[in-house]
Amino acid sequence: MTHEDGSVSTHNEDGSGSHTGADGSVSTWDADGGGSHTGADGSSSTWDADGGGTYTSADGSSGSYSADGSSTHTDADGNSHSMDADGNESYQGADGSSGTMNADGSGTYTGADGSTSSMDADGGGSYTAADGSSSTWDADGGGTYTNADGSSGSYSADGSSTHTDADGNSHSMDADGNESYQGADGSSGTMSADGSSTHTDADGNSFSMDSEGNGSFTGADGSSGTMNADGSSSYTDADGNTTTSDGQDGGDALAGAFGDDKGGEEAPPPSDDPMGAALDDAAAASDADGAGGGQGPGPDPMADMPDPGMDPGMEKPEEDDQGGGALG
Repeated sequence: MTHEDGSVSTHNEDGSGSHTGADGSVSTWDADGGGSHTGADGSSSTWDADGGGTYTSADGSSGSYSADGSSTHTDADGNSHSMDADGNESYQGADGSSGTMNADGSGTYTGADGSTSSMDADGGGSYTAADGSSSTWDADGGGTYTNADGSSGSYSADGSSTHTDADGNSHSMDADGNESYQGADGSSGTMSADGSSTHTDADGNSFSMDSEGNGSFTGADGSSGTMNADGSSSYTDADGNTTTSDGQDGGDALAGAFGDDKGGEEAPPPSDDPMGAALDDAAAASDADGAGGGQGPGPDPMADMPDPGMDPGMEKPEEDDQGGGALG
């Protein structure tokens, strides 16, 4: 049959037929319900009696589908995707990337740069970057990582963690906030949630402090000491000499612990000591005032040194004026 617009149709007794449109498109169908169509733009499609079919679009994309729900598709850029009857999917990117997405929630991915990742149905997974760094994670919130520089670590849902840097220094923390570290130089230590800590340096000197602020140390040279929260202290040098202080007399048993032991004597302040310089300047000004402008013997450089046994809060007794009797 030819229609007024120039299109032509045929209809057969078995139900099959065809149609050619005025625009040049062509369709056919068979007695079972299958058929095909070619559009005027070059697109085409087919279908069967079971619900499956294929298609090709004018832009070059194409695909297929089946009655069981499976399908394929390739777009005009060459990216492709497929899905089976159970809902499992896969794709291939035109850039070389690819991946899978499974009905149970698991999947994989490979990037165009070579990076890869995977995930399981429970929420765990892994990732490896193109630079060699990698990480893993589990469904409970824990994981591990390794960076491109060689540093690495782990973490757990309970808050605990570990880390080792590229230089070999390591640190760890447990779920209660207690920490420990190991230096690449051999130093090590702990930091506890209650405030206590320990430290051993690369030379073998060790120090510890409890949660009340009481500390102790042992030197690599055999010296040792204690520093208590109440101000008391003790020190034993490498030769076995021991000094103690109850913290009430202003003394410090550890005065020589980190320098030359002067046998309890106070050493003069260093030349660049700002406190010592200020004391000297004040003494000089006081002597000048007492001299009435005249010149007398210079101030005693030791006269203005604080008394080692004096409470820093006490006022120092006045001494005889060294500048008195100046010439008019």
